[in-house]
Amino acid sequence: MMKKKIFYGIIAATLIAIVLVTYMSVAGNPYEMNKARESLKVYLEETYPDMDYKIKWAAKYVTIDDSYRFEVMVKDPSLDVETTYPFDVYRYEPNEVFNDTIHKSRVDKATSKKLNKQAEQYILALLQRKVPELQGVATDVEVYNNDVTVWTPKLKTPKPILIMLEVEKGNLTKEQMLLQSKTIQQQLNEESIDYYLAEVGYHEIVNGEENYLYVSFTPQQELTIKDVD
Repeated sequence: MMKKKIFYGIIAATLIAIVLVTYMSVAGNPYEMNKARESLKVYLEETYPDMDYKIKWAAKYVTIDDSYRFEVMVKDPSLDVETTYPFDVYRYEPNEVFNDTIHKSRVDKATSKKLNKQAEQYILALLQRKVPELQGVATDVEVYNNDVTVWTPKLKTPKPILIMLEVEKGNLTKEQMLLQSKTIQQQLNEESIDYYLAEVGYHEIVNGEENYLYVSFTPQQELTIKDVD
């Protein structure tokens, strides 16, 4: 009788464990969800300090991005209207907010497109002076209105920009790529360009197929050979 109880107890515990694992794979880990929510709260307070908002308690776990999707209800006091905006936050620390739909709803796409073209041309010409292997530049300049008509390195946008660069690798060694990336970082910083991340993609053809080695850095990052990946 005792053996049967132990046996059934083991089966019950196994079934509970399976249910919990299945639930967490679909709904996410409650502890991780809370960490993501706290990260979102800090982000909202820093980015929109005067906004009247409330984060809905429930969040959807998005497996494809390994993230949590929260809904933020924003109240417009002048119209007494409440609008809901989805926000996506990565599951793991530092729980970065990577989908801000409030920001997206405010972007002037036509003006931003024009400014992006100007920024890309400027940065390409700037960097090619010391990095002639540079083939292309892409940026994500975003502004909220059409008051700004010309992009300059001193322009402060609602969010710092991302700069993506493509360099022909040729026979460059990792050490040379590191030195080039340091040069690029220095030039961008000397121009006081407001960027949060630059990604240098070193392009090459290996066995007939395209391949890239990447060096990513923030403005103040101390680059090492380990950053050439």
